[in-house]
Amino acid sequence: PLNRYKLEAELKTKNQLLETAKQQLHSRLAGAQGTIKELREENEALVQEVEKLKKFQETCMVILKSRNIDPVTGSNILEEEEKTKECRKQTTLLTEKLIAELRLFNQTAVREKELLQTAMAQWKSAEEERHESLEKHSSFRIEMEQCSVMLDQVELLLAM
Repeated sequence: PLNRYKLEAELKTKNQLLETAKQQLHSRLAGAQGTIKELREENEALVQEVEKLKKFQETCMVILKSRNIDPVTGSNILEEEEKTKECRKQTTLLTEKLIAELRLFNQTAVREKELLQTAMAQWKSAEEERHESLEKHSSFRIEMEQCSVMLDQVELLLAM
């Protein structure tokens, strides 16, 4: 009987521990269920808030689109397009003007090159004529000196 009372006492103690653990688990479960319920309610509220924000965003996008406003930069799309078109137009005009000036410069350069070649040819011709003239002058001077020497000899012969 003593062993039996001992075993019953141990079983009662273990049973009480199990009951205590069970009650703690039930209280934790109830707390977790309460937390889950609160989180679900908060989630539903957030989902409703997200839906409201999406509708508000769509409304804003429609308004921005109707006014031709870029939603990212906030600037007017038409104004930006007009500025871009004007910039392209100015660039095209400046490019055409530059090309025309380059063509004119090229034509002028070709004419100047031709004039320079003509002047160089004339200068070379004049240089050749000068050289020939110097040779003729030198040849004439030599002949004059020879004539002068002959004249001196003739004068000596006549003076004798």
